Amino acid sequence: RTFNSVIGHSPYDYIIRRRLSESAKELIEAGPKIIDIAGEYQFNNPETYSRAFRRMFGVLPHQVKKNKRLSRLIFKSEITFEYIQHINQGDYLKPHFVELETIHLVGMAGLVKNGDSLTVELWEKFKPEVESISNRLKPEQYYGLSFFPLNWKTPGSFYLAGAAVDSLAVIPPALVGKNIPPLKYARFIHKGRAKDVGLTFDYIYQTWLPKADNSLTAPFELEFYGEVYQDPDNPNSESEIFIPIN
Repeated sequence: RTFNSVIGHSPYDYIIRRRLSESAKELIEAGPKIIDIAGEYQFNNPETYSRAFRRMFGVLPHQVKKNKRLSRLIFKSEITFEYIQHINQGDYLKPHFVELETIHLVGMAGLVKNGDSLTVELWEKFKPEVESISNRLKPEQYYGLSFFPLNWKTPGSFYLAGAAVDSLAVIPPALVGKNIPPLKYARFIHKGRAKDVGLTFDYIYQTWLPKADNSLTAPFELEFYGEVYQDPDNPNSESEIFIPIN
C-alpha cells in the first residue's frame, strides 16, 4: 500500500512497466528480434509480450521496431532515492488547473535529444539576443517550450528558449517565433535545481497523469520562469510547468 501511494503503481505493475519500457528502447535501437526481447524481459512468449506492450503503449512491438519512434512520456523510469525525495516535498507537485490565453514566443530553438545539453546552450545563445526583441512583454516573461509531435521521424524534441511578446509581427533574424493557442493546463511547481526538473516530469507523466481524469490535448509542455525563479543551481528556485489537458 505504501509503495502504491508513493509511486502510483503496485509493485507488480511497476516491474512490468519497467520491463516494457526497457524493451521498447531496444526495439527503437534496432535491437534483437521480438521473440528474443520477449524472453529477455521474462515474458512467457511473444504473444503475451505483445499484448502487454499494446496495453501500455497503444501500439504493437513490431510497429515500434519498424518506425523506431515512441513518445518518451510513456516510458516508466527507474525509481531512485532522489525521485522519492523529490515527490515528497509537500504540496509543490499538487496541480492547479488554469486556462491561458494565446502566448506568443520569440526565441532560440533547436532539436534536443535525450541526455544532451542543448537546452542550456540555447539559453546561453538566447541571452545576448534578448535586447533585439523590441516588443517583449513587460514585466518580462520567459518560457522553455518542449514540442514533441508523435509523428516525428527524428528522435528527440523541439525546444525553444524564449520570451513572451505581444505579437509575432517582428522577429529578429537570429530568432524564431511560435504561437501557443489558448488552452486549459495542469500547472505544477518544480522546486529545485534545473537539472532535476526531469524528476518532476517523471512524476507528472508516470504517476499523476495515469491516475488523473484528464488526458493530454497537445504535444508540448511549457516551463515558465517567473519572479521566484532564481538560478539553475539554486535548490530553492521555483519554475512553473504547464501541461495541456482536457
